[in-house]
Amino acid sequence: MALSRKTVKIGDIFQTLAAEGVCYGQITHKSVKWGYVVAVFREFFVKEPVDFTEVLAKESQFITAFLINIAVRRGLFSLVANFSVAENLKEFPIFRSTNYLNGNDTLWFLGTGRSSGELTELLRKKKRNIPGALHA
Repeated sequence: MALSRKTVKIGDIFQTLAAEGVCYGQITHKSVKWGYVVAVFREFFVKEPVDFTEVLAKESQFITAFLINIAVRRGLFSLVANFSVAENLKEFPIFRSTNYLNGNDTLWFLGTGRSSGELTELLRKKKRNIPGALHA
């Protein structure tokens, strides 16, 4: 049940094929700084669910900024439905970022695109404990 449009909207559910089955995600936000933000769900499906509320009830595996609009236009991902963003995903996620300098001069930051603060050494090492952390 693919949507016929190639333009993305907040709330769109997209799918992509993987060796383990079909993977689903949802577009949760659009940021001026990072573009579209997507949540990708943990479970793989052998066939398309009849009701996507089952997919949306699953815990997200990760949240990241992604050029989903380009991936959909190029046919790498398909749009399959549009639902309201779940309460647990409505708040804009906190991203981990760096200025990518070499050596000890590298600065790490936590931010939402609206405000940011310097990332402590402890938080920098705890990648898994930062919701929606971008890989750096």
